[in-house]
This record gives sequence, C-alpha cells and structure tokens, in this order.
Amino acid sequence: MVARGICKRFGRGATSEMVLNRTDFDAHAGEMTFLVGPSGCGKTTLISILSAMLRADEGDATVFGADLKALSGRALSRFRGETVGFVFQQFNLLPALDAAENAAVPLIAHGMATGRARRRASELLDRLGLAESLKKFPRELSGGQQQRVAIARALVHDPKLIVCDEPTASLDGASGHAVMNILRSLAVRPDRAAIVVTHDDRIFQFADRIAFMADGRVVRTEKRPFEEMH
Repeated sequence: MVARGICKRFGRGATSEMVLNRTDFDAHAGEMTFLVGPSGCGKTTLISILSAMLRADEGDATVFGADLKALSGRALSRFRGETVGFVFQQFNLLPALDAAENAAVPLIAHGMATGRARRRASELLDRLGLAESLKKFPRELSGGQQQRVAIARALVHDPKLIVCDEPTASLDGASGHAVMNILRSLAVRPDRAAIVVTHDDRIFQFADRIAFMADGRVVRTEKRPFEEMH
C-alpha cells in the first residue's frame, strides 16, 4: 500500500488543527509494519485513513489496488468490511456474546449463516489455544484471552489488511509477547499486510519495518529483518 501527501485537519477556522501534514507512508504485503511516535502525532488518524474509516482532506492512498479517494461512501464501507481486520487496545468484545460468537461477528455481518460462522470462528479460536473457552463470555476471560478473541475476530473473514491499535497496551509483558507471537504467525502472509500502532518498545522485535512519526508526518522508516524468537 502507498500513501502520498496525506493531510487531515480537524475543526474549522482559527480552532482547526492539522493532524496529518502531507505525510507519506508505505506498507508491504508479507510484512508487519509498526507505526510509532509520541501521543498526538497522528498515528491513529493515519491508520484510520488507510483502513477507510476516515477520508483524507488531501493526498492519495492506494490499498491493495483500491484508490480510496475514488471510492463512494458505500464502496468505502464495503472495502473496509471486506479488506480490513481491526485489533483494538480495549478488545471491544460484546459482553452478551460468548467467545465464538464474538469472533464470528464479521462473518455474520457479511450474511453468513450463524451456525457456519460460529464453526469457522471456533476453528480459528482453536488455533489460538482457546478451544476450551468457546462458550465463555468476555468477563470470564483473562486480558490475554480476550485479545486472542479480538485477533480471531480480525482474521476470521480473511482480510488483506490487519490494523492493530496498541494491541498490547492493556497486557503485561508476557501476555503481550504471547499475543504478538500469535498475531505475527497468523497475520503475516505474502498476500496480507499488517500495521501495528504502538508505544510498546517491548514488542519492536516483531516488526519487519518501523515508521517513526512526529508532528503529523512520517519522518523516517527503518527496515528491521524479523528474526523469530525461541
């Protein structure tokens, strides 16, 4: 994916704020790219644009062949639902649904029969080590287990882009490391790109590439060949 000259301003008139200021960004299929920088530098805004949750005010972004600026509102929503999987810091699981039902939500939203969606979600949760927790509700799961359910929900519809916003911020070091091992093993494929926004330097070892942001722009990018930890 390629983004060039991306600008985004919030507010109007004298109180408006330029959050992204003609920034460029690249992410590559088969890699996990980290986006890092101080709070308020525009990281979440940038991934929101790349994942079709926000429109840029200026600039161009092409994600897996789709020119986001050219898409209508309905097409943008369809692109987001089909192409992007999201992993959030706060998990955002639905408290009234069990683990399998939470993981199946994207499939059901796309019209798959509930039983079939639950079976597919259960298979993925089994791979994530949660075979014994399929019928547990979020309140019955640990933080690390909840994040695994959130990862399953992000991957269950086989998206081409995985976007993770502070996926380990709510976890201790060991749980965060375990979650990143799982996320990397499932999310990084030749036909898929993964972008991780994080302040957590404990997980930098999982990145193939790190883009550093400051003042609304990507100021430098480092290539960091990934070496699997044992």
